Amino acid sequence: MKDSNSSHPGISEMTDDQRELRRCKQEIARLKKLVVELSEIVLRNVVKSDEGDNRNAR
Repeated sequence: MKDSNSSHPGISEMTDDQRELRRCKQEIARLKKLVVELSEIVLRNVVKSDEGDNRNAR
């Protein structure tokens, strides 16, 4: 018996590509959230460091 996709070459590849694209988009969204979280942490540390420097300068 023939594979159902053999009469339509490229169909399974297209769905695989679409699946990979969806996975990549999800990964990009996850990485963007991580960048935002890390940026917030860095900003908090910069503010804390600056406040500490100001206290020491007095």
